[in-house]
Amino acid sequence: MIVPIPYVHVGMGLLCIILSLPLILKRIPMNNAFGIRVQKAFISQQNWYAINAFGGKLILGFGLFLLGFSYLSKDLVPSPTSIWAPVFLITPLVIIIPIAIFINAFARRLPDC
Repeated sequence: MIVPIPYVHVGMGLLCIILSLPLILKRIPMNNAFGIRVQKAFISQQNWYAINAFGGKLILGFGLFLLGFSYLSKDLVPSPTSIWAPVFLITPLVIIIPIAIFINAFARRLPDC
């Protein structure tokens, strides 16, 4: 069974939203399993919560973007057997690259202590 591409975007968007909420609300203590994994986050609790809250907001925005994209593009989706289907599936995910850059830039501005 082939899952329609908009459903994949909705699922990924909902997953991003659900996983971002504890980060935004600063409910996740410093750990090695869940959170934004940059070196500066492990320097102090303040850095950990600041970086994870900032990253969580960006990930929440990304999840909302995926939901909106899936809704607005539902009439433009190529057939799952089309050569363009993988392109349509992967293209919105490219936005995660600037998100990672923004998180790293934010982390670099935090103190080293």
